[in-house]
Amino acid sequence: MPSPLMQGVMLALLAMLGACAGAPAADALPVPTIARLPSVTPVRPTNPPPPTVRMLVPTALPTTTPTATAQPTATPGVIETENGPVTASMARLRLATESYATLGDPNAPITVVEFADFGCEFCRLFHLRTFGALQAEYIATGKIYYVYKDLPVTSRQGAVAAQAAECAGAEGRYWDMHGALFAEPEAWHGGEAAALVRVRAAAEEVGLDAATIEACVVRGEQLANIDRNFAEAQALRLYGGFCITPPKP
Repeated sequence: MPSPLMQGVMLALLAMLGACAGAPAADALPVPTIARLPSVTPVRPTNPPPPTVRMLVPTALPTTTPTATAQPTATPGVIETENGPVTASMARLRLATESYATLGDPNAPITVVEFADFGCEFCRLFHLRTFGALQAEYIATGKIYYVYKDLPVTSRQGAVAAQAAECAGAEGRYWDMHGALFAEPEAWHGGEAAALVRVRAAAEEVGLDAATIEACVVRGEQLANIDRNFAEAQALRLYGGFCITPPKP
């Protein structure tokens, strides 16, 4: 229905058109025919048809039982070698196994490989403050397989300490020696004689024969393993921190 404004405009236009055409004679005006408008009220039939009832037929239930979501499994692909297991993650990174410096289940879903230096202060703080909780919560529970590799680039006698740990590993006490060597990192920043003194003291602390461990280090029995760790780190572009080089003679 037009608004009052539009009605007014229409009436004005009609008036103007009528004025322009001239007023018709009174007797010529047509008599409007009034037609009866249809009623808007519906007429109820006397005999309405009965309502149509729709029957809802249930659909058939599925005969198959949905399968349960598969639970995560351990990482496959552990390779057993003469020196120990190599996980799939290690194989992809071309990392060899470690004979002594490993902890946990190699079938764990996660493999953590640490490259560190016994003379590195940040490495030392990690092992003193965090490693114990990591071992108790993740390694001992089968969630993480942990591998330690030597990268003696931040301390002058880091390779001596690394060999001492491996020599202790050959005697079945790697991780005990590992903790003892991290206890005093200052020993690995001086001369070789002072480093060997600390090696003997650490061996005695963990119940090993000091002379046996020192002789193993002096003969370089574990040096090839340290060199391999270093080469693996270089291949992965792991350079550690700042290398402290000995002064020129």
